[in-house]
Amino acid sequence: MSHTPSSEKDSVVAEVLPTETKQASDDEGEVFKASLGGEDVAEFRTTSWPVAFALMFKVQFSLGILGIPAVMAPVGAVPGALLIIGWGAWNTWAAFIEGAFRNRHPGMHGIQDMMYLVAGPIGREIVGALFFVGFVLVTGSGYIAGATALNALSEHGACTVWFAFVFFVFCTATASFPRFSQVGFLCWIGAVSLYVAVFILVVAVGVNSRPAIAPSGDYELGFYAVGQNIDFLTGLAASTVIFISSSGHSANISIIAEMRNPKEYKKPIAATMSLLNASYLVFSLVIYRYCGQWIASPSLGSAGDIIKKVTYGIGLPGIAFSTTINQHLACKYLFVRVLRDSEHLQRKTFRHWATWFSITIGVGVVAFIIAQSIPFFSLLLSFVSAISFTPLAIIVPAILWLWDFGREYSRGPIHKKLFAAMHVLIILIGAFQVVGGAYAAIQSIRNAYDAGTVASPFSCADNSNSS
Repeated sequence: MSHTPSSEKDSVVAEVLPTETKQASDDEGEVFKASLGGEDVAEFRTTSWPVAFALMFKVQFSLGILGIPAVMAPVGAVPGALLIIGWGAWNTWAAFIEGAFRNRHPGMHGIQDMMYLVAGPIGREIVGALFFVGFVLVTGSGYIAGATALNALSEHGACTVWFAFVFFVFCTATASFPRFSQVGFLCWIGAVSLYVAVFILVVAVGVNSRPAIAPSGDYELGFYAVGQNIDFLTGLAASTVIFISSSGHSANISIIAEMRNPKEYKKPIAATMSLLNASYLVFSLVIYRYCGQWIASPSLGSAGDIIKKVTYGIGLPGIAFSTTINQHLACKYLFVRVLRDSEHLQRKTFRHWATWFSITIGVGVVAFIIAQSIPFFSLLLSFVSAISFTPLAIIVPAILWLWDFGREYSRGPIHKKLFAAMHVLIILIGAFQVVGGAYAAIQSIRNAYDAGTVASPFSCADNSNSS
């Protein structure tokens, strides 16, 4: 994808996405400038590519790994593995599309800027809203996951709302570090801790004589190469969960914008997606092989109470710092949107700091209230994921590729025409996934109400099944 835009295209980009006066060759087209001088300058371009890898990996490797094993049971090992491989391959390609597009066109801080170039202000507002709302709700989900972990460790030692509030305070404080390079150290800790926790779970389920939550006496393991009696909604729900687990690459653009050398974007993306997809495939298949249908939700409870406490204890930093980076991403989007093209974006003025801390606290409060006040929040998150992360990760990257290469490839030889047609087909698949995923989520909400399993707002009930 080494395509050099024409000077005419560059002039068009400069018109629709005005940038500051070029101060150095490395600053050309960058929202954050590395060449500004003075003690009052906030240097954002301080992230090395290994730290960028930690950030990208932590965005992706978080709550997804806790949900994939459970959806393997209804669809079976082979369809589940194919879904992980297929969606992982597309999300890897999409991440490279976004990174290359960002560096080909100046003025890109986030995926919303890319759609500004392609679809104008309306495209920017729609995509920006999907990105912001999606990461705010994922932040709220992180607060709930943190409360689940603390419930498991304490055997429901306090009201779940209080545990979620503790996570809100901690994650808001750590998300308030203004630069990704500062949050990157926390992400290294979080990535290692959660990876170790999941690895311990995988080993534990392999050495156990039987699944921990299986009934006593004879039982049906429920391990199948292909699931039994798969219906449309079950298959679609499994596809959505597996797809969402590696679909957070729209966040990469904001991380690349703070790299010392944004041209090194391929290194962290390649490292992230390779490790992520391999880990999802191996861990999920091993857990499903030894637990079958008896997989706890979240999956860290699948090896018994002792291992549950061990894995939650080790993985707690991973859950916390996943929430931190998600909250930081939502905040950074809004921060740049408010102060872009003003001196306050990189000058340590009162307005700079007041804007940043107001946004970090405000986003945290909104995420906490929404997560605690909506009794079917987890189901709502599935709905929002279908209508936000699905278009961000499927439809938008395909459109970006067609914007740069569609005309050239559609006029080329047959293999290029087929490649262009594939991206058109991907857009249609993405649209189907949006509609189907939203329908499945709405149906799940209805089923939960019919079954009487919807909790009350601000419930103190144990959400870890520890009491």
